[in-house]
Order: sequence, then structure tokens, then C-alpha cells
Amino acid sequence: MKNFLKEHGLWVLFAAAVIAVALACMSFFSANSAPLTNLAGIIASPFRAAYTAAADWISDKQKYYEDYTALEEENAALKQQIAEMEEAVRRSEKLEEENANYRDLLNLQQAHRDLTSDMESAYVIEHEVTNWTSSLTLNKGTANGVEVGDCVMDATGALVGLVDKAGYNWCRVLTIVDTDTSIGAQVFRTKDLGLAEGDFALMRQGRLRLGVLPADCQLLAGDLVETSGLGEYLPSGLVIGTVEEVQVDDSGATSYAVLVPKVDFDSLNQVFIIKSFDIVP
Repeated sequence: MKNFLKEHGLWVLFAAAVIAVALACMSFFSANSAPLTNLAGIIASPFRAAYTAAADWISDKQKYYEDYTALEEENAALKQQIAEMEEAVRRSEKLEEENANYRDLLNLQQAHRDLTSDMESAYVIEHEVTNWTSSLTLNKGTANGVEVGDCVMDATGALVGLVDKAGYNWCRVLTIVDTDTSIGAQVFRTKDLGLAEGDFALMRQGRLRLGVLPADCQLLAGDLVETSGLGEYLPSGLVIGTVEEVQVDDSGATSYAVLVPKVDFDSLNQVFIIKSFDIVP
């Protein structure tokens, strides 16, 4: 035995080492799994994890794209709904505005028997006041039957001015405070006749002058002044304004009144152009 160990001891130790390593490996691997299978699993595990991570990333990106596309479609649908609602509101507002215009026209015709249905509703697109003129530009012209000399009033029946220029789709109106405006007037309380006309000194203040009054005229502040209808180029009874004060001219011989127009030209938006009217006695 001793001789055997002497001669084969190294081989015995080597065999024992191999067996010990084999037993250790077998202990490391699962007793129910084949060693090669476990070894393949160990080698493939990192790749399997990488594949799973890549698959999860792709799945997340696909879901994000699907959600984003759905949100875009929903957003486009909501925008379309909002646009349709806004259009419906605009149509409703336009109809309401047209109905209001018809009501104003009807009220004016009922209040003024001499006004016919031959009136044109218009809107102010420009208001110009300089040292020499006070005018409005309207969005209606000869295409709508507007002519030079037509008078213009607001929705309450107050006189705005007279058309002095007319283009195809626009016209210019000289307001009652313009220096080129001259209107036959009548004091409502006393029935005294006079002439309402623009004045350079008063125009910048938004006022006009009522002159050519009877010598015995007794005007009071607040007296209402209307169109007289004399000359038949303006309807009668359109309000011009009210007396602010009575003054004596430089000669001291005659008096005149300063009138405040009933119309507020700065806030004026809609007007009515009287294209024809009847003479009512």
C-alpha cells in the first residue's frame, strides 16, 4: 500500500481534486437541472435581461405614441367643436343685431310719420375732427341708394348731419357742428324759428350756434331745438340739441344760443340714412 501511494500518490491527489471540483460544481448547480442547462442559463441571463428591458422600452414608447395620437385627435375634435360653437354665436349675434336694427327702424317710423321705409342702416367707420371740419365716414354709399344731401340720424331720431360726398360703398357726413352745416330749426317750447349752424369757435367744443332768432325770443337753458322742416330738404321734428346758454353777439343787437347736440359723436356707432321722406302738414 505504501509503495502504491509512493508510486501513484500524485495521481490519487489529482483525482481527488477533480472529484472535489466536480462535486462543488454539482453542488453549485441545481440538483434538478442539468449542468449544461444551468450553464447556458447563466450565460443567457444578461442577454435575456437586456431583451426584456428593450421590449419594455419599445412597449412604453408605443403606448406613449398611441396616447399622444389619441390626445391629438381629441384636441383636433375639441378645436372643431369650439370653432363651430363660435360660428353659431357669431350667427346668433348677427341675427340679434339685425333684429335690433329692424326694431329701431320700426320705432323711428312710428315716432316720425313723415319717415318712410326708405332708410338705410349704416355704421360709422371713421370720425374726423380738425380745425376746419367735423365729419363721419359711413360704410354705405351709392350702391345702397345713398345720395349727396341725404340726412342722417341716430336710433333715437336725433339729427347727426348731412351727406356731402358719396362713393360706391361709403359716404361722408358733415356733422351738425361742422362750419358748412346750416339747418332750419325750431325751439320746441316757444315754436320760435331760427338757424342752427356750425361755428369755428364752437366746433372744437362739440357745440353749434342757433341764430337768426326773433328779437322777442325768450330762450331758456335746456330748451329743446328740433329741425323745422322748412325748405323741405329735411324732415321736421328731428332733435338737434338743447340750449346750453344764450349770448349776445359782438354788436349787442341780437342774441344767439349755444346748442349742445343730442348726439354723442365720439360714441356713435350705428346711424340711419334717410333717403326719402314724406311731407306731413
